[in-house]
Parts: sequence; structure tokens; C-alpha cells
Amino acid sequence: MKLRGLFFAAAILLMPTAALAAPGIVTTTVSLKAGPGEGFPTVDRIPGGTRVNIHGCFRGKAWCDVSWSDDRGWVSSRYLQYLYRNRYVYLPDYVDEIDVPIVSFALTSYWSSHYAGRPWYHRRAHWSGYWRSHEHVATRLTIDRSAARIGRAAVARDAALPEARTRVGVEERSRARVEERTRAGVEERTRAGVTERTRAGVTERATRERDIVTRSAREGRERATVQDRMTRENARMTRESARGAVREQPTARTRTQTPPVMARGHDEPRAAAP
Repeated sequence: MKLRGLFFAAAILLMPTAALAAPGIVTTTVSLKAGPGEGFPTVDRIPGGTRVNIHGCFRGKAWCDVSWSDDRGWVSSRYLQYLYRNRYVYLPDYVDEIDVPIVSFALTSYWSSHYAGRPWYHRRAHWSGYWRSHEHVATRLTIDRSAARIGRAAVARDAALPEARTRVGVEERSRARVEERTRAGVEERTRAGVTERTRAGVTERATRERDIVTRSAREGRERATVQDRMTRENARMTRESARGAVREQPTARTRTQTPPVMARGHDEPRAAAP
């Protein structure tokens, strides 16, 4: 059991700092400071509405140690929302209810861990003196009316978001159903149109083929009729030619069979007397 307890303690100590941080949101564009006080150098500017990790707050909970992107620094709690019971609340309004971790600020070690290479890092002695003279100010939580109004408005806006998201989701689902029905109707009409056109095309093709067959049959009958007529005409002409030849043949025969005229005795010429 002791070994298990030691193991868990070591795991907690080795756990990354970000894993122990609580989610937060900055209510407006705010300066990320190098220490818990307005006079410290500015590390960066955090846009309003940005999510940050809150690692803890200095005693009095006026300033909180936060990380954002690759930066680490301090932000006044007047500009922070804190995730409490699955919803974001304005931190100054809940300082007595929220069990925010209390953290200390040791300038030398903190700056060495996060600000080595910054232009003002070499003036650590100067800023250590500044911190000693202003540490008591950092523990005073004063509510700025304007900041509180912004923070509470942001909380109200965030609280309305789930309801708005639900409403938007319902509207989107309704719109999706309408679009689906419309698309299904269009597809059905398209299929019906394609089927109708296909049917019409088949009918037209069948009609065209039937017309072609009918026309071919008619042309065949016409050709047969013409051929039959020509055959009959040829036969008639042949018969007429044959009849003409028969009519002409007896005349020629009579002419050729006429016997020659023989001279009778009394018709023989008399020989001349010697």
C-alpha cells in the first residue's frame, strides 16, 4: 500500500502542469503579464473569447497564472471565466465558492522557466525590487465595474449558447430533412422522366421500325406488281410478235411455191427457115 501511495504521489509530481490546469476564457482582449501586476512587462495580448488554461491564482485571487498557446503569464481575474460545475462563471463572482488552487510567485525561478531570452529578462534584479514593493497590491481583488459588466455579459452569452446550439441543431435537422425530401422528389421525378423518355424512345423506335417494315413490304409489293406487269407485257409482246410472224409466213410460202411457167408446144418459137 505504501508503495502504491508513493507511486501515485510520484505520478502527480511528474504530471505536466497543463494537465492540472482548469479551463478558462478571457472575457475581453487582455495583456498577459510577466507577473501578478499591471506594472510587469507584457508577454503577449490574448484576444477576447480565447480559451486559456488556469494553473492557479495568487492569494486573494486577484491575479491568475495562465497559459495560452506557447506563452505563460498572469492575467487579472477580472477578465477571466472559470469552468465551474460544467459551466463557465465570472471568476470574481465565485471566488468564495470555487476551490481555485493558490499558487505563489517566485520571480527568479518563474522568469528562468518561461522568459529566458526576453528583452527584459536581464533586468531581473530591477523587477524583483518592483515585486517586493507591489506584492501587497497583487493580493487585493477589486471589482472593476466595466470589466464585471463585460464578464457577466460573456457568461450570459455563453449560457445561451447551448440553447442556441440546440435551436440551430433543430433547424439544421429540419432543413436537412426538407432538403432530403426535396432531393428525393427531384430524383424520383428525374427517374420518372428518364423512364418516360425511355418508354417514349422505345415506342418511337418500335413505331419507326414498324414503319420501316411496312414501307419495305409496300415497296416489295410495288416491285412485285411492276415486275408482274412487265412480265405480262413482255409475254404479250412476245405473243404479238409470234402472231405477226405466223401471218407473214403463208404469203412467203405461196410466193416461193408458185410453179414456173412452162412453154407450150404451140407457143414454142418457130425456128427460122434455112
